[in-house]
Amino acid sequence: MKKRGNKNDEQRKEIFEKVVKTNTPRIYKMIYNMTNNSEITKELTQEVFINAWRGFKSFRGDSAVYTWLYRIALNTVFKYRREQAREGKKISIDDITHLATEGNPEKFLVKKSDQQLIKSMTYLLPRKYQEVLVLRYYEGCDYSTISQILGIPIGTVRSRLHRTLNELGELVKEKI
Repeated sequence: MKKRGNKNDEQRKEIFEKVVKTNTPRIYKMIYNMTNNSEITKELTQEVFINAWRGFKSFRGDSAVYTWLYRIALNTVFKYRREQAREGKKISIDDITHLATEGNPEKFLVKKSDQQLIKSMTYLLPRKYQEVLVLRYYEGCDYSTISQILGIPIGTVRSRLHRTLNELGELVKEKI
């Protein structure tokens, strides 16, 4: 006769397998938008689901599973970035500009609207600005969803997004 805990554990595993299968593509896409590196994205996506499994037993369902996973993914990406910065692998705006211009200022003007350059510049923004930018423009989340994921009021989402766009604009102006 099986112990009662085993049946609950099996059910929890089955449910979690569905969560992984359903959400992996979206979580992968979100992480890729923040790292722009498929190998790193694979590693971080795996780490997200490992962390999610560890916390799955205590997930109360106060928010959607996807919202909960998104929060874990954001924290995982920013933890990775902190570790990279400690190792001296931080991207600077000068590196980005050099890659974009390749010694040709006209090329920079053409490429300044290039999504990859803008995406790279977002790494230079404070975390709270990166979060709203990625969720809104790269993931297409509405204000309500962003509010739930970040645990902030919708008005704060709007003001952060406005400040984010201003900050990003300033970064671009500095390099033109």
